[in-house]
Amino acid sequence: MNVLLLARRVPPARIELTRTTASQWDAELASDATLQWWELVDPADDDAAPPAALAALRPDPITVRLAGVATPVGRRDRAVQVVVALIDALRATPARTLEALPTPQLQEILRAAGFRPGPEGREVVEL
Repeated sequence: MNVLLLARRVPPARIELTRTTASQWDAELASDATLQWWELVDPADDDAAPPAALAALRPDPITVRLAGVATPVGRRDRAVQVVVALIDALRATPARTLEALPTPQLQEILRAAGFRPGPEGREVVEL
C-alpha cells in the first residue's frame, strides 16, 4: 500500500527537526538560516516523525527560487514528489514562477517535476 504524503510549509515547532534531518541529507543546504522549508510528510504521523523529503526556498511574492531538495540517499522519487507537491501548493499563492539553478544532482529532478529551460541558465515552471 502506498502512503499518502503531503507537502506543507514547515511549522515553527518542527523547524529544529527539519534542520537536523536536512543536515543528515545535505549539510550545506541545512546550514542556510535564510531559507523557507517545505516538507513532505505522512499526515497520519505525529509531529516527532521526520519528513520524507524537504524542499528549501527563497521566497518572493512573484518569483520563488528553489534553493535545493533534501531526501534520504537514493530517494530521487521523493525529491520529485516534494517538488511536484510544492508546485501545486505555490499555485494557491500570488507567486507566478518557481525557478532553480540546475545543479547536476538537481537537473533530472527538475525536469521530472515539469521545469523547462529559462533565462540565465535557470530552470523554471510557471505557476
